[in-house]
Amino acid sequence: MTSMAGSFWPRTWTPGGAVVEDRLGEEVIGSLERRGHVVTRAGDWSLERLSVVMRDPATGLLQAAANPRGDQGYAVGR
Repeated sequence: MTSMAGSFWPRTWTPGGAVVEDRLGEEVIGSLERRGHVVTRAGDWSLERLSVVMRDPATGLLQAAANPRGDQGYAVGR
């Protein structure tokens, strides 16, 4: 996802951006593009691991997700 500012300098971003592996399939990638996403295609199995933690400022609700690729994947927030 490139639709949020990067955490490292320079904090670049692409509004509506998403980087996806080609193996996601034409139907899904096309659907993202039709919804207005700026899709950058990567090769199959080419993207690294990622995790994300977000907090809803209105409710304080924490949500976390991690990609299980590799030996470990975790996301923690407090």
